[in-house]
Amino acid sequence: MKKGFTLVELLAVIAIIGVVALIVFPTIMDSIKKSKQNLYEIQIRDIEETGKKWASDHMELLDSTHLNAVAVPLSSLISAQYLQKSNIQDPRDKSEMNGCVTITYDDALAQYQYRYIESACQNAIMNGFIYQFENDTWNKTEQNIIVSSANAIIETYASHNLIKTEGQTTAGFYDEGERYVYRGSDVDNYAKLSVGNEVYRILSIDKTSGNIRMMGTTPIPNAWDNNNGTIFENASVATTQLENYYNSSANGIIANQSKIENDSLWNVGIVTEGVSYSVLKSLESGRTAYAKIGLPSISDYIGASTDLVCHENIFSDTCKQQNYLYELWKEKNTWTINTDGDKIWYLNATGMLDKAASNSIYYIYPVIEIKASTHIVKGDGKSISPYVFE
Repeated sequence: MKKGFTLVELLAVIAIIGVVALIVFPTIMDSIKKSKQNLYEIQIRDIEETGKKWASDHMELLDSTHLNAVAVPLSSLISAQYLQKSNIQDPRDKSEMNGCVTITYDDALAQYQYRYIESACQNAIMNGFIYQFENDTWNKTEQNIIVSSANAIIETYASHNLIKTEGQTTAGFYDEGERYVYRGSDVDNYAKLSVGNEVYRILSIDKTSGNIRMMGTTPIPNAWDNNNGTIFENASVATTQLENYYNSSANGIIANQSKIENDSLWNVGIVTEGVSYSVLKSLESGRTAYAKIGLPSISDYIGASTDLVCHENIFSDTCKQQNYLYELWKEKNTWTINTDGDKIWYLNATGMLDKAASNSIYYIYPVIEIKASTHIVKGDGKSISPYVFE
C-alpha cells in the first residue's frame, strides 16, 4: 500500500501555509494600496494641471487684486470638456470624484497655486468665487468675497453719492480722472497698517492699479541731501532716511512688507513757477523714479485744497485754505519730492511753496504705496477709527 500524508503532516503543512499567508498577505495588500494611492496622487496632479489650464484660459475671471480665491467644480470642468468623466474615478475605491480645483495667489512666491479639494466647493473655499459652467457660459457664484481696500473706500462714497468732481469747493472725496484724492481741512482719510503704531493720511488712490498712496504723520527733521544733490533717487533723504524708516520695526513697515509696493513710481519732475494744477501734474510726470518709499509731491499739497484759485495758480496764498496737509504741516518747513532743476521745493511755515538748497534741515514725511491686494479689517477713516489695512 502507498503511504499518504498523515493528519499531523497535513495539519503541519496547513499551519506553515497559514504562517506564510500571514506574513505575505499584508505585504501584498499594502503594495496594492500604495499602488492605488500613487495612482490617485498622479490623478490629483493631472486634475490640478487641468485647473491651471482653465486659469490660463480665463485669467479675466480671476481676482486681479489677489484677495479672493477661485474654485471650479470637476463637474463644470467636464461640462466644458477640460476633463473626461473617465478621468475622475477614484482608483482607490472606484468611486466618482466630485470635488473642485481651488486657485489662490501666493504673494511670497508671486504666482498662483492650484489645489484639488475632495469636497463641495462651498466647503472648500473660504472667500472668493465659485464658477459653474452652464449653457456654454462660466457663471460666478460669490462666496464671502473680500473687497480690496481701494474698492471698499470708493464704493462707500459712491453708494452715498459723496464723490465730488473738479470745480466743487466743499471738503470730501474727489474724482480727479486718473486718481481719487481727499480735499478739505477735516477729511476722513486716516489709515494704519495692521502692525505698527504710525498713523497715515491717504494722499491718493490710483484708478489704474488700485494702489493707495499714504503719508506718515510723524515728522522727521532731515536734509533733503547732504551733498546738494537734486536727483531724488540718489539723494541722502532717499538712500538713508527713508530707507531707515522703511527698515524700522517700530512703524510696522517690515511686518507689512507684502502689502507695500516696493517698486513704486514717484513723480519727481522739474516744477516751474506759475503753472496751474493740471499743468503741474503733467510736469511731475516728465521725470520719474522708482523707489520703495518717497515724499509728498507738490500736487499732493495742491490737490488737498478745495480752493479753485490755488488750482489755477499753485503758488497762491489760498492753497492752504481748506487743506488737511497744511493743517498737519503748518508752522513747519516741509520737504516735497520736487525740484526746480537747481533747488528743492518745500512748504514754508506760512503755507507757501518755496525753494531751498537741498542741504537745509527741514521736515520729511515718508510716503508709502499700499498694494491693491489689501483689505480693510476695521475702521471708517476717522481720526478715532482709522482704516486698518490687512
